[in-house]
Amino acid sequence: MDLRRYAATLAVFATGLYVAMLIAALGVLSVVLARDPIDDKDAGIFAGPIACALAAAVVLTGLLVRALKRNVRRRDVAIGTAVLLGVGAYVGYAVGGGFVVGVADPYRFLPFVVEQLIGPFSVAAGILALIVVLLDMIVLSARMDERGRPRWPWEKSER
Repeated sequence: MDLRRYAATLAVFATGLYVAMLIAALGVLSVVLARDPIDDKDAGIFAGPIACALAAAVVLTGLLVRALKRNVRRRDVAIGTAVLLGVGAYVGYAVGGGFVVGVADPYRFLPFVVEQLIGPFSVAAGILALIVVLLDMIVLSARMDERGRPRWPWEKSER
């Protein structure tokens, strides 16, 4: 399998992992803190899913761009890129929910975004994005020269 195709496939699966971890983290934080991820009553039912979708879109876009522009010879874990995507998911979560609120009342967009940015739920979105992007980069750099499935040491001598 071509490395770029492998990296793009890995990016899609890493984004799926990110969405699953984000939904689980939001649920756990909601129970522990005894508050909803979107506390605003005027936000509606779509603010949370759109916020999560925008954060996931930031992660997927960043991983795909990195995968498709990747030099085949490079083995690296770019911590700066991971931090940048974590900050992007952090802001994307807040702006995604703010977009839904801003459609109904444009003057509530900025207060809603600021309220989300200082809350624990958008911080969780950013931290999880950082972790998932780093894991994606580690798996991708470890897979650089291998072809096919991973083999045990005693299987390598048979080839």
